[in-house]
Amino acid sequence: MISFFDLSKTELTPFIDKLWRSSSRNVSLYIRGSSLLPIESNLGKPIDIDFLLFTRDDINKIRAIAADISSYAHEASPLAPRLDIKVINCRVESPELLFNTLLVTKTGRLLYGKDLSSSTALFIDKQQEIILFTLLEAESKLNSVIQTSNKEIQNKRVPHLSKAILRIAGLLRLNEGFYTRSPQDCADILYKKYPKIINHVAIILSSFRNPFLTDELLMSYSIVLNEIKQDVKLA
Repeated sequence: MISFFDLSKTELTPFIDKLWRSSSRNVSLYIRGSSLLPIESNLGKPIDIDFLLFTRDDINKIRAIAADISSYAHEASPLAPRLDIKVINCRVESPELLFNTLLVTKTGRLLYGKDLSSSTALFIDKQQEIILFTLLEAESKLNSVIQTSNKEIQNKRVPHLSKAILRIAGLLRLNEGFYTRSPQDCADILYKKYPKIINHVAIILSSFRNPFLTDELLMSYSIVLNEIKQDVKLA
C-alpha cells in the first residue's frame, strides 16, 4: 500500500536532495515515522515528516542548514506537513547514536548513503545505556514543559511528552528481541511490569484524548519516569 511519503515524494525530492548534498561528510539519510504508514491506516496526513540525517560534519552547521531547508519547504507548501529533520553526530559512538540507529533499524527507510541497520544483538548488549539515554531525554522534555509559563504551549506539548515517556517502555523488552513504539503497546508493557503504577500509566495514556497539563498528569509523568529509572539502575 502507498504511504503519504510515497505520495508526496515528487514535491519533497528537491528538499531531500538539498539536505543530502549539504555536506560530503553526510553518512546516511533516513525517513521514518507515520508518513511511511499506508494511507489507509493514517487518520489524515501526518503532522510532520521525520528525517534522520547521520553526519560526520560539524553538527551545528548541518543542523542550521537542516532548519533552513525545513523553513524553505514550509514556505513553498504551507499546508503540507513540516519536515522534522534530526541531525545525528556519528563521528563517535554515543547513546544518542545507538538509539537513533535502533530507530532506523526498526522503523526507518534508507534514502541515501550507508545502511546503518544493526543486529538485535547490539541493542540487547547496549539496552541499559539506550534506556538511560531516553530517560534523560524525556526528563529534559518534561522540565522544558514545566518551565514554560504559556499554558497553551504546555498543553500543545502534552501528546509529544506522553509519547516520549511511554515509548521508553518499548525498550524494556529489547533483551527479548521485541521493540515497539505504539503508545498502547508500551502502556501494556508498563501495566504488566509495574502493577503499582497502573493508574499513573492510565492517566498518561488518557492525555492523548485530553491534552491538558494538569497537576495529576505532571505527578504521573514523574512517578512513571522514576519507577523505570530505579528499575533500570538496579538491573
